[in-house]
Amino acid sequence: MQPRRTLNFTNLVALTFFCVSGGAYGFEDAVGAAGPMIALLALLIVPWLWSFPTALMTAELSSAMPEDGGYVIWVNRAFGRFWAFQEGWWSWLCSFADNALYPVMFVDYLTYLIGDLTPLYRWVIGVAVIVPISWLNIRGAKPVGVSVTVFTVLVLAPFAALVVLGLPQVDPATWLASGGKAEWGLLLSVVLWNNCGWDNAGTCAGEVEKPDKTYPRAMAVAVVLVTFAYLLPVAVGVGVDKNWDQWQEGHLANVAEQIGGPWLGSWLAIAGLISAVGLLSALLLTSSRVPYAMAEHGMLPAPLKTLHSRYATPWVAIIVNSIGVAALIPFSFQELVQVDMFLYALSLILEFAALIWLRVKEPNMPRPYRVPFGLGGAIALSIPPVLLCALS
Repeated sequence: MQPRRTLNFTNLVALTFFCVSGGAYGFEDAVGAAGPMIALLALLIVPWLWSFPTALMTAELSSAMPEDGGYVIWVNRAFGRFWAFQEGWWSWLCSFADNALYPVMFVDYLTYLIGDLTPLYRWVIGVAVIVPISWLNIRGAKPVGVSVTVFTVLVLAPFAALVVLGLPQVDPATWLASGGKAEWGLLLSVVLWNNCGWDNAGTCAGEVEKPDKTYPRAMAVAVVLVTFAYLLPVAVGVGVDKNWDQWQEGHLANVAEQIGGPWLGSWLAIAGLISAVGLLSALLLTSSRVPYAMAEHGMLPAPLKTLHSRYATPWVAIIVNSIGVAALIPFSFQELVQVDMFLYALSLILEFAALIWLRVKEPNMPRPYRVPFGLGGAIALSIPPVLLCALS
């Protein structure tokens, strides 16, 4: 039995959107760290130095090796089992911290609506979010793909309202203003974290229809979608709410309330709940394919490669990932982000090394999509994200 190819172009765009972004939630700390001008410049520059290179790398390697496991398969083919295990292990550990962020985010936006919660209630609610998402993932990639496609519309709708209603209230001079707390390390980590995850879309390549054509198109559309999903709401928000030192996780709901009243603030908070569900669902799908692929190649215990008899999904890996996520819910958002980014940087450097080395080792490998300009183009593409990984 093999996983089924059920994810279409639209599903892959939505899945990638949630693997990377899920809306402008979580970017507020960048404004608080550096002020509006630097934060907006980061949103304009980072896609060219980070998002586009990682998306193009994912498009080339996923279309060339359309198997579940993504970067584990890429690194194994380039460097062999030892480095493939390191890649998979780092990425799997990273996924526990990364996926645990979203039940935490769900509870953070819930407190905006209902007030503070005790640590026990926060954990119970987080687990209550994980259970149905795990069940949906066991049902298959297609139900997850359809649900995140719907969630994309639901999440972007209140941001569109914020932009339309807030634009007449914006003071454009604020876009060139300095401010914030001058916490440059925090700025870099927040901006990169909000733009990481493009390679996760490659882990489910064995379940994507016509991956040779679907991946390049989906990556291109997703980069544009993610860039504007951050840039427009943040540009309007900083132009209306000038208390930039107070911008932190969850602050966009307060900005929405200033712009449109309590109804818009509540709508944005409710969409934040939906975003957290979409993020967790998409990333549980992609991250569970990592231990599955590692088990398929003899790097982890065999039960992790077990496929559901009806849905052909790696249900054991999904459950193991869900348990690991539940265990990390008590940790703070900031603690989880720091662990997440450290492990992600290690694995991403290895992925770009695989992109380059496979051009040398297997120049004639069928590549339905190629990063332009030959080996030199692949090397040039890799330099900015690798340098940013080293700095993060």
